[in-house]
Amino acid sequence: MNRKRETIFMGIGILAGLALSGPAVQAADHLTARPSSQTFYIDGQQTALTAYAIGGSNYVRLRDIGRAVDFGVTYNAFTNSVYINSTQPYREELPAASPGLTEESVQATLAQLKQAYPTGTVYGEFYRPNDPLNRPFSNCDHCAGWAMLCSDAAFGTLPWKRIADPSWEQIRPGDLIRYDNSSNGHVVVVVKKTDEYVKVTESGLNNKARWGGQYFKWWLEEQPGYAMYTRYPQ
Repeated sequence: MNRKRETIFMGIGILAGLALSGPAVQAADHLTARPSSQTFYIDGQQTALTAYAIGGSNYVRLRDIGRAVDFGVTYNAFTNSVYINSTQPYREELPAASPGLTEESVQATLAQLKQAYPTGTVYGEFYRPNDPLNRPFSNCDHCAGWAMLCSDAAFGTLPWKRIADPSWEQIRPGDLIRYDNSSNGHVVVVVKKTDEYVKVTESGLNNKARWGGQYFKWWLEEQPGYAMYTRYPQ
C-alpha cells in the first residue's frame, strides 16, 4: 500500500476513534450534524469533499474518499457488507437495475456501462466465491467476470436460467451466450440482435472491457457447448 493510502486509512481509524470516545452524555449532546466549513487537502492539493461536523469530528462519505484517493469501495446488498480494497482503483457504483424490466431498460443499462467502462478499460476481478445468487460462474474474472458484472447491473437479483442450444428467437439484449473453445470456453453479453448476428460486449484474459464485437448466427449455432443464460422473467 502506498504512503497516501496508508495516511488515509490511518485517518479513517482516527476519526472512528474520536467519534467513539467521550462520555455517553457528551455524545448525546453532540449528535447534531452540521456542514463542515473546514478545507481538505490530499497530498498538498485542496480537495472538495462534502463533510459534516458531528461531536467535534469531521465525517466524510467513504465512497468520496475512495474516489479522491483511488481505492476500491463496494457494497454487497445481499450480505449488507462494505468492502474496501486498497489494491484496486476506485470505480463508480454500478447503475441499479430498472424495476420495470424491459429490453429497452437493459440496453439503457448496458449503454451506461459502456460509458463507465469504455473499450480497453480494466474492470478488475469482480466476483468472489460462495456467491448467494448461485451464479453460473463463481469467483471469476476474464470473460465470465465481465459478463456477470454486466448482467447484475441490468437484472439485479433476478434468478438465472440456462438454455442449451437456444433458438435465435429466444435471445434478447442482456442474455449471456457461451460456447466452447480451446481455452475452455468463452462467454459474451448480447447488446443488440439482428436476424443475422448479435453485437456484444465481452472481455478476455486481460480483464479489459470490449464493445462492438459481432457474432454471426450461423457460426454460433455450429459451436460446441452453445448455450444461453437468461434472467428475463418468464
